[in-house]
Amino acid sequence: MKETRVHSEQNDRKPVRPRDGRETVPAIFPGKEKVHDPSRRRFLKKASKLALTASAGIFTGGYAWLWEPRRLEVEHVEITLPRLPKAFHGMKIAHFSDMHLGFHMDLSDMERLASALARQTPDLICFTGDMLESKAEPMVECIPLLQSMKAPLGKYAVLGNHDYRGREYERLAQMYKEAGFTLLVNKHITVEREGEQIAIVGIDDALNGVPDPEAARKGLKKGTFAILLMHEPDYADIAKDYDYDLQLSGHSHGGQVRAPFIGALTTPRGSQKYIQGLYYTGEKEKSMPVYVNRGVGMTQLPIRFLCRPELTIFHV
Repeated sequence: MKETRVHSEQNDRKPVRPRDGRETVPAIFPGKEKVHDPSRRRFLKKASKLALTASAGIFTGGYAWLWEPRRLEVEHVEITLPRLPKAFHGMKIAHFSDMHLGFHMDLSDMERLASALARQTPDLICFTGDMLESKAEPMVECIPLLQSMKAPLGKYAVLGNHDYRGREYERLAQMYKEAGFTLLVNKHITVEREGEQIAIVGIDDALNGVPDPEAARKGLKKGTFAILLMHEPDYADIAKDYDYDLQLSGHSHGGQVRAPFIGALTTPRGSQKYIQGLYYTGEKEKSMPVYVNRGVGMTQLPIRFLCRPELTIFHV
């Protein structure tokens, strides 16, 4: 069996953030000014979304509400990472995001995810934020299932914007610890195998947290292969200048509601450019790849349409 060692070189002090839950100032992803008849465009977008939702409910017998949100899809992604140390070749990385426990998501949804993940026998597990919709209480009953998730190279998580809404950071951090997940808030972990290392770096949420990319990499040897976990995928355009080999994100839900030939009808700030699946921040295989997981849960509306929940398995 290959020997694996995990090293953490940073303390557990949480970052300083506004006490009243305000967004990070200055905002990394400020709202974009609309220049072409915004009231009309906003109305048409909302009307399209409502029409699609209504038609889904009428003509599919609740498919978007009752069926598709429970049809977890396992996406297998083969990806070439040129700097990956030889000792880690063949590694399987499991990536999931956006559980939103408390908003139509509960123990049964976590059971479905845990069962699917166990069948994949990953080497590394990464969760990219929004475990909660708001309050921490719905996570309590899910801790045993999170504990059951096994990976020899460890289990790692970062925070999303919804994780801050209930202002229960300390409780959430403690539950992650009980579940065996290492919460990375502007921190990194190095994992060693056969004398070679990779790093898992986690940066705080870009909307409601205090991201500190310098602190996250402090003490990390230059040139070390590094995977970045960051909730908002559009942060990739900042991260690409920090020597990362792969960014994993969520936040967008893939749009959650998608229309044929159109795609996502709307996505939140921080996922306007990178919405679902694999992208590159520049020329393919010569720039940082960023993968956007569609998430497991839902928010705002308890539906998914043409956008199944996702567990991603990377083969590297």
